[in-house]
Amino acid sequence: MAVNEQLPSATELARALSVDRNTVLAAYRRLREERVVDFRRGRGVRVTATAPTAAPVEQAARQLIESARVNGYSKAEVLGLIEE
Repeated sequence: MAVNEQLPSATELARALSVDRNTVLAAYRRLREERVVDFRRGRGVRVTATAPTAAPVEQAARQLIESARVNGYSKAEVLGLIEE
């Protein structure tokens, strides 16, 4: 994500990830506490200038999620593989 890039609304992201909206809101709050994003009324949630670069593990996890989605794995199947 680029600095000042706007993130999807909590509702949009929750729908895309098939999770509860409150889960997304909790994640956004945590990212705000870590100074990765900033909330502004009328501007939405945006990446801050102090956002750290993604760690290698995070990048690998994102690649796994995308690969699973492309190959038709369900969320439960992916979580089962991770738990193994």
